[in-house]
Amino acid sequence: MKRLLLVLIPLIAIGFATGSRAACSLPASTASFGTVTSFTAGSAVSATSTTARVNCGSGLIIGLLSSNNITLALSTASNISATRGTMKRAGDTGSDNIPVQLCAVSTCASEMTIGATAVTYSSSQLLNLGLGGSYNFSIPLYLRTVLPATPVAAGTYSVMLSVAVTYRICTGLSVGGLLCLSGQDQNGSGVIPLTVTMVVTNDCTTINAPNISFGSAPLVGSFTTVSQSISVICTKGSSYSVGLSNGAHAVNNLRYMASGSNMLGYEIYKASSSDRWGANGSERQSSANANTVSSDGVTRSYNYTARVLTTQNTPAVGSYTDNVVVDLSF
Repeated sequence: MKRLLLVLIPLIAIGFATGSRAACSLPASTASFGTVTSFTAGSAVSATSTTARVNCGSGLIIGLLSSNNITLALSTASNISATRGTMKRAGDTGSDNIPVQLCAVSTCASEMTIGATAVTYSSSQLLNLGLGGSYNFSIPLYLRTVLPATPVAAGTYSVMLSVAVTYRICTGLSVGGLLCLSGQDQNGSGVIPLTVTMVVTNDCTTINAPNISFGSAPLVGSFTTVSQSISVICTKGSSYSVGLSNGAHAVNNLRYMASGSNMLGYEIYKASSSDRWGANGSERQSSANANTVSSDGVTRSYNYTARVLTTQNTPAVGSYTDNVVVDLSF
């Protein structure tokens, strides 16, 4: 009788992932400098921060190859000033620009300029940047404003920075971590659109109002007429009004200077007209009616004429004074 000898030979299947993985995604990002006055925007550097996201997978990072890295560079911007992006108001083609520095560190010691400086993050750095220990990397970016060359008007300023990204990330290592498994090498490039905004508001900072002196005279009809101007510094292009109070001794909306209990009536008129410059309604002076405007648009001057009223009796001898308050409404 013949015997049949069966030998079971164990078969071991060694599988390798062969499917290709999707490229890393590069979602858009935003950054905001918040709200500042026009004079703060022109005199103090503002800083903010955001992140560049390079999402290569939610799996837990076991390790990366030494050749893995991510490189960021500023390729272009929607508005450009020299080699930087610059924030502008929508539709504004004028000179109101607020340039922006894009940096890899908060001190901006390594600024990314258009077409120049790039920053590369090594595999050891990336191990600390994976969100929750994943292959979704969150890379910090820092932004600082550059003081504009000329004053800017109020409005919402923005710029879209194009952050160019190149990456090589292995999301699956072989035993020993020396090789990248087939289909796990994500090697590519793209652009992260980074929208940066700042809201600039109106403000007024300075009022220059010289004292009024009518000099000395024996009769009310002999006092000197005074012609001077008041200047104010407010945001370029802003609308506001300037008012003058009735002073400390007004009676029935007429201004008076006082010397003890004695009174001397006077008035202040817009420019060389007979229109009284007062504190309310149409008596106020509109910014649109400024007599002069500085070349940078922030300083406006308003002429006035001050007279002692000649329809009154000459009061007793004395030194007559009053205090008038200049106010701005914007």
